[in-house]
Amino acid sequence: MGVFILALVFLVIGVIALVVAASNARARVVAAGDSPNGSAFRRGTNVVISRTARWVAVAVFVLAAVFLAFSSFFRQDVGQANVLRDWTGNIVGYETTSGLHAKFPWVDTVTFDVRNQRAVFVSEQQPGEGDNIGGSPDGPQITVQDAEGVTANVDIAVRYSLDPDSVVAIYAAYGNEENLKTRLIFNDIRSVVRSVPGRFSTIDMLTDRNAVQQDILKALQARWEDDGIIVEDVALQEIRYGEQVTNAYAAAQEAQINVETEQAKLEAAKVSAQQKVVQAQAEADANEILAKSLTSAILQQRYLDTLAKLAEAGNLVVVPEGFNGLVNVGGKSATVG
Repeated sequence: MGVFILALVFLVIGVIALVVAASNARARVVAAGDSPNGSAFRRGTNVVISRTARWVAVAVFVLAAVFLAFSSFFRQDVGQANVLRDWTGNIVGYETTSGLHAKFPWVDTVTFDVRNQRAVFVSEQQPGEGDNIGGSPDGPQITVQDAEGVTANVDIAVRYSLDPDSVVAIYAAYGNEENLKTRLIFNDIRSVVRSVPGRFSTIDMLTDRNAVQQDILKALQARWEDDGIIVEDVALQEIRYGEQVTNAYAAAQEAQINVETEQAKLEAAKVSAQQKVVQAQAEADANEILAKSLTSAILQQRYLDTLAKLAEAGNLVVVPEGFNGLVNVGGKSATVG
């Protein structure tokens, strides 16, 4: 709009220059009929003024045309969307595609960034420090209370983007992107982050951060569904409880580790005992099978086989009637009795 106004100013200057040129041209004609004493000087002066005015008119008309041409186009980068607004403040359209676009010279553009952006709220920083993912924070840490009423400080980063097709509604409601951030986005992030932890116990806040993140993400998506804001990601960077709570949690963790260690030892002892029981049972089953397999006939056959082997070795074997035992007395003979 400023370029268009400047073009109008140059047009006015050009018109004035033309009027001056025409006026001096007429004055030169009148001067031609005056007495010889003064007409030459007046004619010369009028000629200079007329010519200068014409050149000035030409120059300012060229400048006006250039400025009008510039004000009739606008360039839009990838990741931008523009709302088109005329000089009366009415919205006459919007553009979401990148490139060079034509417009009326009296139409102005309001640009919105539709790329991924982030809002970061972290603990107080030292001068010159940024947040822990780079850049400057948009606000301080957020103080919350969990379901047990315990207070904690939360550092969080929310990544979001604007829906290109919603920029007209955003402009109508907030005027520009900065107002959108300060009046809606930042306030809603603080509100949601304060409310969601009330659903979680202290131990859940400390051990299940992902669940807290997901609930915050869903709550923001639901809140911004009709506002043209797309929630891309929520990063719950840190949850800081007081020293007393932190120490109690550390002690509880240590106790839990000890309990799990003892349970592991008990399970190992149970497994060892079960292995011994299984081994003993296997031995008993083997002995039982062996005992069942040694029948009187098998024992008698093994007895006869042994006598045969002793006889083959040249031993004298004496077997009393009715005796089933053998006694080897050494040498070449054996006596049983």
